[in-house]
Amino acid sequence: MADEFAQHLLDGKFSRDMEEQFVKLLEYYGQDPIIVRSSSILEDGFGNAFAGKYESVFCSNTGTMEQRVEELENAIRTVYASTMSRSALDYRSRRGLQERDEQMALLVQRVSGSYYGEFYMPCAAGVGYSYSPYKFMESIDQSAGMLRLVMGLGTSAVDRTEGSYPRLVSLDKPTATTYRNSIEKHKYSQRKLEHDTDTERMLRDRGEDRDIEFISCLGIVRKEELMSQMKGILGALQGEYQHPVDIEFTINFDESGNYVINLLQCRPLQVYQDMKELQIPENIEIKDILFECRKSAMGLSREEKLDLIVYVDPVKYYSMPYQDKIKIASVIGKINWEMRGKDKHMLLMVPGRIGTSSPELGVPTAFSDISEFDAVCEIADSKVGYNPELSYGSHFFQDLVESGILYNAIFENEKTVVYNISLLASYENILNERVLGDDDVKDIIYVYDVSHDDIRLYHDMRNERTICVRL
Repeated sequence: MADEFAQHLLDGKFSRDMEEQFVKLLEYYGQDPIIVRSSSILEDGFGNAFAGKYESVFCSNTGTMEQRVEELENAIRTVYASTMSRSALDYRSRRGLQERDEQMALLVQRVSGSYYGEFYMPCAAGVGYSYSPYKFMESIDQSAGMLRLVMGLGTSAVDRTEGSYPRLVSLDKPTATTYRNSIEKHKYSQRKLEHDTDTERMLRDRGEDRDIEFISCLGIVRKEELMSQMKGILGALQGEYQHPVDIEFTINFDESGNYVINLLQCRPLQVYQDMKELQIPENIEIKDILFECRKSAMGLSREEKLDLIVYVDPVKYYSMPYQDKIKIASVIGKINWEMRGKDKHMLLMVPGRIGTSSPELGVPTAFSDISEFDAVCEIADSKVGYNPELSYGSHFFQDLVESGILYNAIFENEKTVVYNISLLASYENILNERVLGDDDVKDIIYVYDVSHDDIRLYHDMRNERTICVRL
C-alpha cells in the first residue's frame, strides 16, 4: 500500500498555476544549483530527529527553463514520495507517531558554494555536535563539541559512501587525530588533494619520485579563530535550545583566506547519560569468548542474553557477484521484520560497513533492516579489504543513538583482544527456517539460534570494554 501511494506521488501532475510559481522561483535563484529538502512538522524534534529519513534532492538548475522546471518538479515529487519509504514508516511506527498528522512542506535552498572550474561546491562542509556523545579520542572534553568535517559537499559527512572518511574534530583539540601512522592517515582520508610529504620523502630516499596526495582538512582545523567560532556557534545554540544540538554547516573561503560560515540546519541532539554499573564475569576461558574488544564500541552499558546471532561471512560475501550483494541486505531485512515484536535479543555481525551505499565496502542495508537488533558488529578482514568505520556524526550514527543499539567494531589490531568465530560452528544455521526461498545465500549468511545456551553480550561504557561470551 505504501509503495503504491509513493508511486502515485511520483506520477502526480502539478497545476498550471503551480508551474508558473516554479518559474518565478527559478528566476529568483538564477542558475545557481539548488537543493530541495523536506520540512515535516515531525522532523527535528526532541527525541525525533528523522535524520536522513526523508529525501533531499540536489538540482543542477541548468539548461532551458523547461528543463529546469522539470528537474525541480521531479525533486519535489521525490521528497514527498519519501514520506512513504520503509525507513520513514518504520521510524514513525517505532516512536508511536503513526496517528500524528504528517504535514510535509518543502525548503528550496541555494546550494552554498562557489565555482571551481566546472564544479560548484562549498570549500568545506559537515555536521557539528555541541556535545560529543562518545569519546572517540583519549583526553578530549566531550562538552567542547565535535565536527565531522569534509571538503566539498557535506553529503559524505552524513552518509557512509565510497571514498568518504570525514575528519573527526574535537573542538577542544582541533588538530588532534586518531591516526597512528601514515598508512591509517591515507586509509581514513578523503580523495586526493594535499601532499603527504613524509611518504614522498621516504619514497625519494628509495629512488622513487612520486606525488602522494590525500585530504585531511588540516589547513582548516589549524585556523584557531575558525575553530573557536564553530565552538561558539554550537555553544550558543545549545544555550538557546537548553539542550545539546547537532547542526549541518558549510564554510566558504575567498582567495585571501577570508571565510563565511553558513548554518544550514539545527536540531536537538539525543544524548544518553550512562549511569549503569556493570559487572563482567572474569576468568572466562578463551574458547568460550566469541569476541572481546576495547575502545571500539559506542552505546550505553548493557548485559543481554542473546537468542539469535546473524553472521555474514566476509570472504564469501566478497566473492559474491556485485549485483547479488543486495540479496544479503534483503535477507537481513526479512529476519529483522520477522522478529519484530517477538522480544528476541539479536546480534548482527557483518563485514566492513553496515548501511553503506557502496556494496564493495559492506552490506547496503537501510536502518529499517536492522532496527530490531540489540547490537551490530562490523568486522575487519584485510584479506578482502573490509574495514569498519565508527561513523560518529552520520545519519546512521544518529539512528543507533536514538534506538539504543550497541555498535562495536572488530578490528585487526590491539583493540580486539579475542575474536573466535569458530565458537558458532557448533550451532545450526537455521536461515531457511526463517527466510524461505533464499538457498543461494545460505552459505554466506548464517542465522544461529543460541537461545538454548547462555551466550551473553556485555558492554561496559565507562571502561570501554565489550565482550560476548558463552557462560
